[in-house]
Amino acid sequence: MWVALAVANGLYFSFSVFLVPLVEEFRWSRGLTAGALSLSTIVQGLLAPVAGILVDRFGPRRVILTGAVLLSGASLLGATVRTPWELYLYTGVLAAGGLVGLGPVPMGVLISRWFSERRGRAVGVAFSGMGFGVFVTGPLAQWLIASRGWRIASAVLGVSALCILVPIVWVGARDPQPRHDERAGPEARESRGQRARWAVDSTLRHALGTRAFWALWLAYLFTPLAVFPVTTHQVAFAIDRGFQPLLAAGVFGVMGLMSIVGRVSFGLAADRFGGALAATTSFGCTAGGALALLALETDPHAGWLVAYALLFGLGFGARGPIITAMASDLFGGRRFGVIYGALNLGNGLGGAIGPWFGGVVHDVMGSYRVVFLASVIFCALGSTCFCLARRRAP
Repeated sequence: MWVALAVANGLYFSFSVFLVPLVEEFRWSRGLTAGALSLSTIVQGLLAPVAGILVDRFGPRRVILTGAVLLSGASLLGATVRTPWELYLYTGVLAAGGLVGLGPVPMGVLISRWFSERRGRAVGVAFSGMGFGVFVTGPLAQWLIASRGWRIASAVLGVSALCILVPIVWVGARDPQPRHDERAGPEARESRGQRARWAVDSTLRHALGTRAFWALWLAYLFTPLAVFPVTTHQVAFAIDRGFQPLLAAGVFGVMGLMSIVGRVSFGLAADRFGGALAATTSFGCTAGGALALLALETDPHAGWLVAYALLFGLGFGARGPIITAMASDLFGGRRFGVIYGALNLGNGLGGAIGPWFGGVVHDVMGSYRVVFLASVIFCALGSTCFCLARRRAP
């Protein structure tokens, strides 16, 4: 799972590196170009409940394999882009379907089946692969673009992803063997029976009637609104401020590396101190990174860029493990796939608005100041939602 998440998210989030050469070659506006990523997150949100249903019916492995083929194919086809509709089709639809198949819904369900205790830690470690993928793929994509052009870079990344993902998923994405209670004592059997009865009650209808579900849904909405407008345009912003493209992509990579630490650390913190405190702290890191970029607007010093990479990186993706752990504790069971998919609708909606919002703000105002300030506000709103759906520390 770690490797699959690393490859998939590294490939997907390298879009911010490809944004600059796309704008330069076709003279499209940043809003129009980044809109492909907005469409992608809309499609991801719409497909997330479908993925949950398919996972509950066919198991995570088939869904993840399908996602690997779609995402790799989207990168290969991306090398042939000539018009906006092609970019929107390959990035906005095919890549979105691939990332849903390789994303939090099937992976979260698979992890919840393997780990019944300390889920925050397990999810945090598994999801830390996303950060490593960003750390490697961002600079690699920029190097390929600089040496071979963005079309060859897109094709190379697509072929490489396919060659890595398919065998890894085929071997590793398996459900655990069912446990037998023959050797368990009466108390163990009774405890498992209670958990089974609780799991049966956790249907989508039951979840929709709880405050915790809607608090987590809104947390999933505000998180990408705080993150995606910044990450989508971070390389373009750094280049605008006079930094070299390879350095800008390198900072993007450092942010991904720091997110490994953040995902694991905040996953552990969710198990020990509860999800609300862990999420609030991670949002504080995200807000601090956005403020560092705001300072860079008026003081073009590399230190602010480093501060951004460290702080924003710690918070980047940290809420995913926390939400997964909280949701599996609250609504785990046979229908967890569709429940978690419904939660991801919020993530899809927020992610759809975020990249487009960042591009349009820059096109209209000529800067990203409003984007960075809005990120801080959404961090505060997201933190409030986690407090409303707090997960008590064991």
